[in-house]
Amino acid sequence: MADLTELAGSGRMMLLVGAVVLYVASRAGVEALAGKEAWPGRRAVGHWIPIAAATLVAVAIHRGDLAVSIIFATSVGCLSLVVGSICIVSPNSDVPAGCGRMWPFALPAALLALLIGFAGELNWRHALVLLIEGGALGLAWKELGGGGSPAAAEIKEMEEDRHEFGGLRWANVGLCVLLSVIGGIAGMVGAQRVGRDFPAIPDVAMIVAVLGPILVLPMLTGGAALAQSNRGWAAITSAMAVVLLNLCLLLPVVTLIWYPAQMIDAKDWIHPKLLIPAIHHIASSGLGGATPLPFSWVTWRVDNVVLVLLSFVLIPASLGKWRMGRTEGFTLIALYAVYVLMEAAGRTHG
Repeated sequence: MADLTELAGSGRMMLLVGAVVLYVASRAGVEALAGKEAWPGRRAVGHWIPIAAATLVAVAIHRGDLAVSIIFATSVGCLSLVVGSICIVSPNSDVPAGCGRMWPFALPAALLALLIGFAGELNWRHALVLLIEGGALGLAWKELGGGGSPAAAEIKEMEEDRHEFGGLRWANVGLCVLLSVIGGIAGMVGAQRVGRDFPAIPDVAMIVAVLGPILVLPMLTGGAALAQSNRGWAAITSAMAVVLLNLCLLLPVVTLIWYPAQMIDAKDWIHPKLLIPAIHHIASSGLGGATPLPFSWVTWRVDNVVLVLLSFVLIPASLGKWRMGRTEGFTLIALYAVYVLMEAAGRTHG
């Protein structure tokens, strides 16, 4: 880890470069997978690739706390910043019934993570439970999207590409992945450097305050464009899908990868001659000495609780019982600001 931080001349500059590259990667991913169309599923995957890359980079440098913070910070941002901005741009808009029924899926995922948090760690059993829940929610999502209602048929049609997914698009997806890895490395190194140069500012707080909003920002800009064409509900559905990908796929995968990753030195990832022997040692030792992924009390008590509250609040809107306008939008954005301050206070005094 020290070797990596020595590569950075200025932590703040590295953090800024990482944030910009991750933003570009997210926009490139959505452009490659969905273009200017509304396709919620494909837009979600495009936005999620940089989040996943930054999280895996954090695991590679043995910073499980940063990895978990990225997952929860971006999830909170999806349900507050993204939903709030859509409500401001397109207030009191109608939501297709088949689409709205998908929004409550974030609540059971957030509640399960909250229950797991009582253990103070994430082990392989927790990962399997999250994956099983993700599979069940994925099947339910597919069932709703493929229902017989006109709204459900419209959503299903949007998820089917009318054009061939050719080599150029795959090349753009590959570029998105490459930029995501580069941005993730720069962001993690920069955050660590800032934390080392300014001990009063924890690097985890920098991740939540800087990289979290940057990773969510492309959803805001793209969602605002959709909202102006009365398709803001597609942006909200995409944000909900990102939350599910974070909690039911990325979090358990990171938990499982953490066991072997902590036995590989950070600098070995870029040296194949060192990485191959390290992998052989892991295979022969049977992961002896590996410990579960830590689940900090700040992430659990602040991030996870806020995520549960936001998921619960959005249920009436998903059922058509509450039309969210500009007041609700500004309130959600204000709640995100309060969340960042609570996170910073918890990390500073924790």
